[in-house]
Amino acid sequence: MKTRLLSALIGITFAIGVLIVGVHYRIVVDVALAIITAMCVFEGISAKGLNKKFTVAIPCLAFSFLFPLFYSYSYVVPILFFLYVVSLFLAMIFNHENLVFPDLSFALTLTLLCTIGIWAVVYMFNTPTPIIGAFYLVTALAIPWLADGGAYFGGSFLGKHKLCPKISPKKTVEGAVSGVIIGTLLSFLVGIIFETFFFKNGESVNYISLAIFGLFGALISIVGDLSFSLIKRSLGVKDYGSLIPGHGGMLDRFDSVIFTSPFLLILIMFLPTIVEKAG
Repeated sequence: MKTRLLSALIGITFAIGVLIVGVHYRIVVDVALAIITAMCVFEGISAKGLNKKFTVAIPCLAFSFLFPLFYSYSYVVPILFFLYVVSLFLAMIFNHENLVFPDLSFALTLTLLCTIGIWAVVYMFNTPTPIIGAFYLVTALAIPWLADGGAYFGGSFLGKHKLCPKISPKKTVEGAVSGVIIGTLLSFLVGIIFETFFFKNGESVNYISLAIFGLFGALISIVGDLSFSLIKRSLGVKDYGSLIPGHGGMLDRFDSVIFTSPFLLILIMFLPTIVEKAG
């Protein structure tokens, strides 16, 4: 547990540093998230052994890194997607004896899942007002991570009933409930911190919308966590990597974010905005 907490503290400190710089130079955060996306994809395809098949790995990594950086250029997106898909099928055509369609499908699905999930964070961060973008980024990351932390500690001290023992043996119903409660309650803390210290131009938090995201975001984070756990179990691996002591790999840390961030984006698009600016 000490290792897990220390890794989390170091990671949070680094993330805060990147965010402080990124408010003034957004490209810093954009590049950081693009690198994280590529790392998640690499860990995912490595779990299936596809990292050794360079004709698959290189297109997947290139697409996952470039899409978050160039998505705003409408003429670039279809070109990227076309080149990515065609390169994968060309790889299968010229190497059909060693590269089968299920491998191609796995690589394509996992790459798009990770890329679109983290792209949603990039998109929300690049709102016209930098500090509001920073709020959306922090919210998109904090809620699933807080829910996960709440589930971990709640399950450790209160867990008695297994949630999905065949998918993730350590997860409990009590832990899941704790995670949802803590994720929802602490979503208010995120709003209060930004309103108190960072919103200086009349911005205000719509706490009803924030509570909706806190509640459903925490629930969706469980779905994301279990979904990637199911993939790991089907591949026979415990973690996607060992980059972060006590947490596993980058994909182990971002699996729930990949599911929750698109939900936050949808919430911003179709419900009263979480952040409202005066005037």
